[in-house]
Amino acid sequence: MFENIIYIVIGSGLGLTSAIFLFKNKKFIDLEKDALTAQELIKSAKEESVRIKEEITSHVQTRKESIEQYEQKRNEKLSKNQEALKHKEEFINKREERNHELKLRIATLEEEREAMQSALQRNEKQLVEKLAAKSGQDASSVKELILNNYQQELENDNVHKLVKQEEWLKEGAERMAKNIIINTIQRLCSTSSVETRAVNVIVPRDQVKGKIIGKEGQNIKEFERLLEVDVVFNDMPNTISVSAFQLVKRRIAKRALEKLCAYKFDITPPVVQKIVEEAEKETDEELYIIGRNALERMGIKHDDKEFCRVTGRLQYRTSYGQNIMKHSMEVGWVAAMLGSEIGLNIETCKVGGFLHDLGKAIDQDPNVKDAHDFLSKELMEKFGFSWEEVHAAWTHHDAIPQETAEALIVKAADAVSASRPGARQESFDKYIQRMAELEETALSFAGVKSAFAISAGRELRVMVDPDSVKEEQAYELAKNMAAKIEEEMVYPGQIKVNVIRRTKYTEVSM
Repeated sequence: MFENIIYIVIGSGLGLTSAIFLFKNKKFIDLEKDALTAQELIKSAKEESVRIKEEITSHVQTRKESIEQYEQKRNEKLSKNQEALKHKEEFINKREERNHELKLRIATLEEEREAMQSALQRNEKQLVEKLAAKSGQDASSVKELILNNYQQELENDNVHKLVKQEEWLKEGAERMAKNIIINTIQRLCSTSSVETRAVNVIVPRDQVKGKIIGKEGQNIKEFERLLEVDVVFNDMPNTISVSAFQLVKRRIAKRALEKLCAYKFDITPPVVQKIVEEAEKETDEELYIIGRNALERMGIKHDDKEFCRVTGRLQYRTSYGQNIMKHSMEVGWVAAMLGSEIGLNIETCKVGGFLHDLGKAIDQDPNVKDAHDFLSKELMEKFGFSWEEVHAAWTHHDAIPQETAEALIVKAADAVSASRPGARQESFDKYIQRMAELEETALSFAGVKSAFAISAGRELRVMVDPDSVKEEQAYELAKNMAAKIEEEMVYPGQIKVNVIRRTKYTEVSM
């Protein structure tokens, strides 16, 4: 009942309402306090407005000064540009005047040249007429004689200049090539790659040999028939020797003999067949792993299992005793380093070098008739390599001329790997035959008196008859001889041809 009651209290002696209280919902509102708060807010708003006005005035003044400074700098820049443009116009005008003077001078010199040329022609005509009068010949004959003499002198001078220039270029090129090859070879560290054709299998005891041979040798006959290998039991105790021309079959034979040595039951021809089949499957998987690891080591990405398996067969292929896998890696590394030295495509050099002998992985198959370089070309095209890589790989034996610098680098890298000391085995008979063929090639040229192959066939010294071969013909003879050797002979590295012509004059004074 008291919620709606309003009490008003009048302060005595003040004449003002001191307080008004509103009692509602048990809450009180102080109106006097709210009035004071309103006055403070108004005062604060006035002060804030003054402050904002001052800030705006200051900002406007700052902006005005900034614009004035910008206008001043812009005017100064325009003034400088106008001055620079004026200087350029003056320079261009002076340059045009200079060009005009040069044109006039050139025209004057051209007129002088024409006048001198006319005078020279008149003098030449008079000289020819005088010579003709003295010699009793007509002017045209004398003129032709003079021209022939000049032409002969010019040709002789050109021959000597050409010989000197080619000698200088050869010396410089040979020196640069040697430095590049030496620096490259010093960066390569590779073990000897010469291997033998026979491997040994250790048996736990000699009684196992008889078990493997079988009754009347039927087991070993079946074994040799299946793999086309030769097995020898009596060379050394507890040892079986296996030899074969195809090293993949030799590897299969070794693995199969190891399995036969561990076989605990009786060995019969069917058992031999079964174990040989198992060894062939395991070797096939081994070839895939070898090829994949070799490609990874060379940094060549290829996921085709057949290609990896073909590449792995290079591990069991030799040439003159040199392991083809090691040789191919050497060629790939050397080609990549040589290519980097002279700024070629390193990837093309590396791929072409590593796969240049890929055809040797299958060239021992009786059904294959092509040479290994053509087989390399077919295999690389089959597995999707680029034309540049295929060309660099298969032209290393000059089946066709090399059309790219990378192909020439692969050929050089192949020669470096094949001709380094200890890389290949060569019989004494073949060495003598190669030396004789080299000398016979030199003796086949006219005017050659004798020829000597020296430095293990790396240099050929040729003595020529001075009456038959002139001085200017000796150089041409050496070039033709080197070209014929390169075309007809197969040799590692390079052969230097030296043609020696000696003339001797003797006179006795009395």
